[in-house]
Amino acid sequence: MKGNILRISALWGRGLILALLNVSLISPFTQSAYAVVSFAKTYGGAYWDQASSVQHTSDGGYIVTGNTGYYIILLKTNANGNIIWAKTYGGTSGDYATSVQQTSDGGYIVAGYTQSFGAGYPDVLLIKTDANGNIIWAKTYGGTDWDYALSVQQTSEGGYIVAGYTQSFGAGSGDIFLIKTDANGNIIWAKTYGGTSWDIAHSVQQTSDGGYIVAGYTYSFGAGYYDIFLLKTDANGNIVWAKTYGGTGIEYAYSVQQTSDGGYIVAGERGGVFLLKTDANGNIIWAKTYRATSYDKAFSVQQTSDGGYIVAGLTYFVNVNYPDLFLLKMDANGNIIWAKAYGGTSEEDYATSVQETSDGGYIAAGGTFSFGAGGRDIFLIKTDANGNIGSCSIVQNVTTTVNTISPVVNTPSFSVSSVSPTVNSVSPIVTSLTFTVSEPCPLSIFEFCQPVSGIITQYKGGIKVSGSGEFDVKVYNVSGVMVKSVKGKNEVKLELSRGVYFVEVVSGGKVIRERVIIR
Repeated sequence: MKGNILRISALWGRGLILALLNVSLISPFTQSAYAVVSFAKTYGGAYWDQASSVQHTSDGGYIVTGNTGYYIILLKTNANGNIIWAKTYGGTSGDYATSVQQTSDGGYIVAGYTQSFGAGYPDVLLIKTDANGNIIWAKTYGGTDWDYALSVQQTSEGGYIVAGYTQSFGAGSGDIFLIKTDANGNIIWAKTYGGTSWDIAHSVQQTSDGGYIVAGYTYSFGAGYYDIFLLKTDANGNIVWAKTYGGTGIEYAYSVQQTSDGGYIVAGERGGVFLLKTDANGNIIWAKTYRATSYDKAFSVQQTSDGGYIVAGLTYFVNVNYPDLFLLKMDANGNIIWAKAYGGTSEEDYATSVQETSDGGYIAAGGTFSFGAGGRDIFLIKTDANGNIGSCSIVQNVTTTVNTISPVVNTPSFSVSSVSPTVNSVSPIVTSLTFTVSEPCPLSIFEFCQPVSGIITQYKGGIKVSGSGEFDVKVYNVSGVMVKSVKGKNEVKLELSRGVYFVEVVSGGKVIRERVIIR
């Protein structure tokens, strides 16, 4: 192969197939390969559109939720950001989505709030769909006042945990609101946590012990105006511990994840991007601010496969008047590896959600006023491991000042109440949607080649995967669509039609990827 990397800046399709076939003519099959795709795309129409949450799906593509005008949207794409389907969900008065996750049955769970349905104005809304976005069930949860869901996750037994805040129940102006449901959306328990003022949960995750970690911010407790809180509960919502972190100013937390060491990583803002790393009991290991400007914010964080972190939000580094979408990559100790901005020159661009992808890159979603069909469009960017999108000019390096800080830690005395929200089964109107798609950065595909593993071998009409013990095998076609997914032990054979495929084998935490050509 001429060099180690074949770079192709073209759409998936015949051009890529021919390029891969040409590679096979000058290098034997005894080379493995995997493709890293990068792009920046917008999706929009006549209304203002934005994404609140994105997830990498099991077929190699992405699911995005957010809003188009006053309607909830679900947008399903393939690995290259091409639309598979797009649908809206709503009623007559305004409905909003804040969080989405692919579920174990291949469908999706969406959380948000609704002004069209329910007992109050607004109510928590959960929508469960199948893999094609068709509603299986939809329910509202609330009281006579305002109730919001800002985060949802499927739990280990197949139900759901929902976090947000409520003004219908609780001790103060607004209390943390946790709802645990079964797989059909029926309430198992619902609880509020708070003080005399505002306490708002933005993010929830089930922890390895079966309980939950919740992050947000509180005006009822802490050292300053608004402080970050972490709330650890058991499986029944009983408090294990709760702590606040802050100073005399304002601190907000928007995202939390349990880390591989059993502790937690929290992202938010404190006069810039703020990251807080704790142990399993909420004790601070390190806390750092990252300032390109004092107005930068982090809305999403995820631990990456190398033990570090990827953070998404916005920065005013390039233009002091308008923010750009902001991605930061850190090592395990919070030291910056790279920081980059993505956007135009005179309008707002931002990210609300980020995830690491199976090829080692990152997918981020948010909104853009700089590009697209007009007004605000959904902004979806896919980068390589270094935050690049080919050689696209909208990507700029950001200089960031890092400071290690020592927040004041306090133990709040949350008032906990078991509550009984009114639950209604509802029927949102579902409409298929046609978006205008633009590409601020054209699709770039990098193919990496290296010696074969010897684990994947070819035979007429298929491949054989051999190894010791159990392994997972996934096969993708050149469009990034997963065509086979099996679990094997010691040896498995897969029949494939003629074509070019990328094969991924995962065993014992190790990943092997190879390109195969079935003739």
